Amino acid sequence: MLKRFLHYGSIAIATILLAAPARAATVIDFATNGAGVGGWLTWDGSQVIGTNIPIGSVTIVNAPVNNGTYAVYGTAAGTGTHGGSNLWGDLDFQTNPGSFISLAGCIPGLSIGTLDAAGNCVDPVMLLTGTITSFDSSNATHGLVSATGPDTKSPLLLAAVGLPANQPFDFFGVSIATSALGPDQGSSAISTDMANTAVPEPASLLLLGTGLLAVFRTRRRTV
Repeated sequence: MLKRFLHYGSIAIATILLAAPARAATVIDFATNGAGVGGWLTWDGSQVIGTNIPIGSVTIVNAPVNNGTYAVYGTAAGTGTHGGSNLWGDLDFQTNPGSFISLAGCIPGLSIGTLDAAGNCVDPVMLLTGTITSFDSSNATHGLVSATGPDTKSPLLLAAVGLPANQPFDFFGVSIATSALGPDQGSSAISTDMANTAVPEPASLLLLGTGLLAVFRTRRRTV
């Protein structure tokens, strides 16, 4: 009787484990927010280059710790201000050939980077670096460009939200609204959003293995 109880009890435990939902993947979303208009984009009809585009915030969702929205300060000037300063996180990118994307700044709410007494970021941290593998300029004349590609997050940023330094992420997606762009006609960035999602741990596979192992061990004892 006891053996049967243990056997079916293990099956019940395995069923519960298999039914347990995996934690939703972490999303890290950088955006203009209060930074306002700034930076400069140029387009020659094929390649787009963006420099000193201000990024004012990062929103963390579904991380193990420190979920929320935090200000990002840096060296890129925007029309928005914080504490008398108009300097925000600095986004730079270039599409092929030689594509790259980078974002540097301080996130004081997460203790990343160093601020001076005036609240300026004097020791920017490279928050992410990557390359652009796909780019859409079909709406550039209407003031919208977008791109995707792989990037690497700062270990300081990942540690601040409770993720391992080697946490993989799905490709980032970035969209930038500007005034109309044309060949050799530049524009400041009006609104920018860049988000990507952590590749979730294969929790369902882990739970499956744990449940089946429990059933197997109990079954062995009853044979």
